[in-house]
Amino acid sequence: MTSEVYAADWVLPVVSPPIRAGAVVVDGDRVAWVGSLDELPERWQGVDARRRRGILTPGLVNAHTHLQYTGFDEVGAGAYDSFEDWSDAFGRVYDVVDPASWWPAALAGAREAVASGTTVFAEIVTDDEARGALGAVGAGGIEYLEAIGQFERAWAEGGRADYLAWLDAETAFRRGVSPHAAYSLDGSVIRELIEIARKRGLRLHSHLGESSVEAELYRHGDRRVLAAYGDLRDEFELVRTGGAGDTTGGYADSVGLLCETMHVAHAIYLDRDDRDLLLRRGTRVVLCPRSNAVIGLDEAPVAAYLREGHDIAVGTDSRASSPSLDLLADVRELHRIARSQGYGDADLSRRLVRAATLGGARAMGLDAGGYGVLAPGGPADLALFDVDVNGHDVEEALVLAGAGSCVLAVCAGAVLHGSA
Repeated sequence: MTSEVYAADWVLPVVSPPIRAGAVVVDGDRVAWVGSLDELPERWQGVDARRRRGILTPGLVNAHTHLQYTGFDEVGAGAYDSFEDWSDAFGRVYDVVDPASWWPAALAGAREAVASGTTVFAEIVTDDEARGALGAVGAGGIEYLEAIGQFERAWAEGGRADYLAWLDAETAFRRGVSPHAAYSLDGSVIRELIEIARKRGLRLHSHLGESSVEAELYRHGDRRVLAAYGDLRDEFELVRTGGAGDTTGGYADSVGLLCETMHVAHAIYLDRDDRDLLLRRGTRVVLCPRSNAVIGLDEAPVAAYLREGHDIAVGTDSRASSPSLDLLADVRELHRIARSQGYGDADLSRRLVRAATLGGARAMGLDAGGYGVLAPGGPADLALFDVDVNGHDVEEALVLAGAGSCVLAVCAGAVLHGSA
């Protein structure tokens, strides 16, 4: 078995303190050893171990992506007043896209994200042509197949059969189930999707609390968040029945969306009771701050999530709403938001590094496989960032200066970006 020794100014295992002049030994597709380069075991001392400048970390975990929209960067470069305003612009482009373009777009997005240090993805696939991009570039994670716009009649008249056929199609890549959002599917459809995932042992991923008017649908049937569906808005149960008289979190819970195998993206417009409900259900939250800013949304309550004990994750969302797929740019923005919201604790950078690694792995249930950390026996997923610590806190240096600095990305022992 071929061994590689990756040495750097600093090694950041995540689950233990940073190691100055550290090294990670990789045997095949697994990590064999982590420690100080001066203490490298004799069996590997003959392996070239050139020390590199910067910080060596686990491969980053991007817990919310839509790579097929990588070609939608013109939409992402716009400025919008609301989720509904952005959705209208997005829909005009989506409606005229050649389906053949989804594959090269997803492939380009996967490569862009890997080049910024991401090796594991929670990738939502809406169109089948986009499926398989992660495997094609050698990255890891889960492809969540999305169900969207399904009210009860449409689901019964072919939606269910089509989705099951898609889910059961042969694939070598790990799959999951993505009920798009509590507002874009009837409750009965969501319950069935949750049961499908449970029976197959699959993870779940959804959007929640992304629109400032979403809660009005759950409360009393307000149709504004469903504007993209035109006249079909009246087919949705919540519109027909005048809402459920519930909060965003309460309604999501009532249809089964909140559970331990689910993580939800955005989670902006949730009050304390809703956030506590997510905690009780074991539902994890992935925050996408740069996407929120482009769409014109409020800032997520980052400080509150941290203070209240949420083990958050981080996502870039897509190029349709974000300037890049560089996860550390979102981490840096979360740092700014948390401080502006009054989070003054010294652990902020450490918790945000954890969110971009182990937090994302936990959101997808991949932590049991060793993802998101550097530890012997775990997967050989690494990223090196050319950041000069200069005696400062290592995690803070990475958080504040890591964006755009990735010079090496390794996944399952294979170099995907840079050179060994």
